[in-house]
Amino acid sequence: MVRHKPAHFDRQTVDALREILDEAWDRLSPELQAVMSKTVLAERILKSAAKGERDRERLIDAALSLAA
Repeated sequence: MVRHKPAHFDRQTVDALREILDEAWDRLSPELQAVMSKTVLAERILKSAAKGERDRERLIDAALSLAA
């Protein structure tokens, strides 16, 4: 079993990640929003952020990578 070290984000980063999640969600078509969970997008963003990614567009791309 592989254990990952938990990621900890400061308040400013959490606020930015929430904005990025909302932006990624807004980029989805209504049809995709109907069949995709916002939680899935959040998990993808958090996974990339935990690896150190902070670029807004790359985080959005990570969230939407399988949605398109």
